[in-house]
Amino acid sequence: MRQGALIAHHTATLPGIAACVHQPKAVRQLIRFKQRPGPFLLLADSIRTAAGLARYFSPELRRRMRNSWPGPVTLVFAGRPGLPACCYQHGFVAVRVDASRQTRQLAAASGSLLASSSLNRRGGAHQQPGRQYQMRLHRYIHGRVCGHTAAGRGSTIIRIRRNNPSFIRR
Repeated sequence: MRQGALIAHHTATLPGIAACVHQPKAVRQLIRFKQRPGPFLLLADSIRTAAGLARYFSPELRRRMRNSWPGPVTLVFAGRPGLPACCYQHGFVAVRVDASRQTRQLAAASGSLLASSSLNRRGGAHQQPGRQYQMRLHRYIHGRVCGHTAAGRGSTIIRIRRNNPSFIRR
């Protein structure tokens, strides 16, 4: 992943495709695979890494991080500058510290942070990161991490603007 490869992987919610956020080649590959410019979810290896992405902390953001992670909850909050443009939407970032230890280890192995999205192409059904899928899309996917997807549905998404939370998806 540190050389710009995309990896198909399992999470605690849906199978995903991930790129090392600090590798421009990998980010371009992710954009090409997903057929959209972003924004992409950021999977962090730890709460500490995720907290470092916040532009500022409100008591609500601090409480949600502490109570939701690791887990199937994505928090959307004002992000610090410094990440690729595909990680932001109007200055906000979507971040999760996944419940899957394997996903957190994958993020740690890539430098603490992954740009990720569900493993499907535009308008397509969610896929499992199996060998057959990898072979069909070999020009994009350079590897896969075997594991088990627990929930089979998307994460809860909560936007926190200042000190006000709002649910985007439950």
